[in-house]
Amino acid sequence: MPSITGLRRWPIREAVDIGIGADVGLFGLGGDARWLGVLGGPAAAIRAMPFRAPLSLELTTRLDFGRIPVCNAWGLCLRYLGLFPAVEAGAAYLSTQHVAIVATCGVRFINTLAWSGVSVEPAAAGRIFW
Repeated sequence: MPSITGLRRWPIREAVDIGIGADVGLFGLGGDARWLGVLGGPAAAIRAMPFRAPLSLELTTRLDFGRIPVCNAWGLCLRYLGLFPAVEAGAAYLSTQHVAIVATCGVRFINTLAWSGVSVEPAAAGRIFW
């Protein structure tokens, strides 16, 4: 899911900071319009840099609201508007002072009439800081 996240971070210890912000993302771009979904909302994160290496460990919670399609085996695709919270853990390698490479894995709780469960969302990303 291509997404944009903006976080304002505050240090709470020498190697730990917290962030509050928001994100928005689109998914299902490669298929029919029935697969198109959008999620966005507030996000909170905690980041620790416990090593001397330019590596950080992160935990992010998202309270996303949006539209997701849920399709069954017969091709019936229902679109649901709702609240779809997520928790994401990741690691980032700071390649320069303003660029990072990130690997994450998140879980999102989905509760709709067609399907309820947990969605696992691994991802790789790039970040730009200014």
